[in-house]
This record gives sequence, structure tokens and C-alpha cells, in this order.
Amino acid sequence: MSNIIKPLVGVCAALLVSGCIEKEKIATIPDAENILFTTQGDLLISGGKNIYQVTAKQEADGSIYYEASPAYSGKKCAFGGTAQSGDWIFAVCKELYLEWKGWTLRTVQDTHLLAAKANERPLRFKALDEGLENDPMDSMVIPNGMGFAPNGQLIIADTDFFAPSSVGRITLDYSGEYPKVASFEADWMGSEYGFTTPNGIRVDGDTMYISDTNKVRRFHFDEAGEVPLLFTNAEGQEISNLPDDNEFYSGGLVVDDIMPYCGGIAVTHFIESKLVFQDAQGEKYQTLPFSFEAPTALAIGAGQMFGGNDLMVTEKGVLLETKSNIGNRLSRVSMDFDLTDPATCEAIGNLN
Repeated sequence: MSNIIKPLVGVCAALLVSGCIEKEKIATIPDAENILFTTQGDLLISGGKNIYQVTAKQEADGSIYYEASPAYSGKKCAFGGTAQSGDWIFAVCKELYLEWKGWTLRTVQDTHLLAAKANERPLRFKALDEGLENDPMDSMVIPNGMGFAPNGQLIIADTDFFAPSSVGRITLDYSGEYPKVASFEADWMGSEYGFTTPNGIRVDGDTMYISDTNKVRRFHFDEAGEVPLLFTNAEGQEISNLPDDNEFYSGGLVVDDIMPYCGGIAVTHFIESKLVFQDAQGEKYQTLPFSFEAPTALAIGAGQMFGGNDLMVTEKGVLLETKSNIGNRLSRVSMDFDLTDPATCEAIGNLN
């Protein structure tokens, strides 16, 4: 083992096995949900009321503080997943409001797919269904995690806690000033893949990870960007996406967000309020229960404000409660090692 790796092993073991962490509040985010570092270096956090762009500000004494500014000027909307493709950033939200129809007062559920120009400053999101009378995405119960498949199609989870849930697929048309939904396949992936309540989505090359209740399921794309239950890849290997074969992680009560890392997976456990990392060999390392306040997402720092020594975590707190100091925040966990350094992965691989 190299001289670099030896101390890293000790640090990783001390942090992950003991669960000792120190976290710092970065910004207030009501009902904090997902984290996205854009390729342009911007930081976006989705929440229960809006999607926020986090920027760094400097005090007169030179100290740095962070400000979260709403990036959507529409009505109050509960935001879920975020994803980027090229020069476009996408987000999804659900708007609920009351409307009179004749003599009946009814609840309207309006799902919005939104887009922002990644090079625009400040970032501003626009609902892509403006003026659309029949939006097929309005049928979604809780539009949730999103990710782009290798073929450019947008994958989106529809979470339903009271009925079978599915994973949908959106084909986008980029011919206009703003993208528009060319087609929406609501049940692209369903119960045949073993889903109960799909939630977070991460795509890593030709592999897709989806959190599902207390599991993470791992799927493999074929060359066409599809996810067949069974197929033969370009190397002649038989690949299975069947339920018994796609279960990659299991534990706890509710796995919310996921982050592929070093051949393993890092997850947020919402109910137990902790983080867990499962390495490539299946060994698990975790923070102490309730070391966070209902964590919903995690990401490695990037851009101009944060770096590989920063682990960013959103903490939701109490569901649908947006004003207290319980959760409702973006936090930073400062690490003693660079999570983007290949030597860190090598060190973690030697923990066993």
C-alpha cells in the first residue's frame, strides 16, 4: 500500500465506520430535496416551494456566506428531480390548487417540466407546458428523480405510495427556443422490474441506479438506450435486468437519494436520518442514526464554491414543514480527503 493510501485508509475508516461527522449549514432551503452541480459550475437545490440557485457572497471583512435565490417565478410548486443535458437544465415540480368547475370546487394537480438555459445568468426556469391544454405529465402522482439515458431521453420516476409506481421516459424536441415534450411514456418501466415506489435516479454511463423503497436497483442499458429484462451486450455477455438480479443495495426503511461512488453506492436513509456507503464488495459504512435531519440527497462538491473535500447533503426535516430550523437546509460535511481523487477509491477498496 502506498504512503498516500495508508493515511487515507485510516481517515476513511475513522469517518465511515465510527460515523463521526461535522456538518455546516450552507443555506436555508425550504423542504430541501435534490442537489445539482451544473457543468457550468452553478449549484441548484430543489425544494418544496421553488428551485434555488446558491451563490457565494463576501462580507466587508472578507468572510464568505451563501445565498439561495429562487430560480422560478411561477406559482408555488413542489420541486423534485433535476438533470442537465448539454446547455439545458431540467427540473420537475407539482403544483396543487383549487379551481371551480361549474358548481364544484375541485383540486387540480398540475405537473410542470421546466427548463433553464445553462449559460444564462441568473438562471431562470420556464414551465414547458405553458398554454398546453392536455399535458400527459399531469397524470403523474409525485414526479420525482430524473436522469438522462445515453440516447438523450429523459428518465423520470413517478412515486406513488398507495398504488403501483412506474418509471417514465420523455423524448424532448429541441427545435424551438425552449425544449418541448415530444412524447411521454408514463409506464416505460413498471412492476416487471420489481418496482414498489421508485424515487431517485442516477445514470452513470450505461448503468442506471434507481432507489425503490428500501432498495437500490441497478439496470444496464443496451446499445439502443433501452433497458430490456434480458439481452446480450456487444461483448456477447448475457445481461439480466430482472428483479432478482437488479437489486444492488438493501437496508433500512426508506432510501431516498443515491450516488454511485468507487464501484459502490452512497445513499441517504430518510427515516433513520443517516448516510450509508456500500463499497464494491458489499461492505457497508454508515454515519450514526439521526446524524442528519431527514437527509434527501447528497453530492460531491464542484464548481467555483466547493470541491472534492466537500460532501453536500440536503436535509428536509419534517415533511411539508418549511419554516422551522429542523432540516430545511443545505449542509456541508468537510472531509479530510478529496472524494474526486482516484487514490481515495483505492483506499476505500483496501479497507477490507
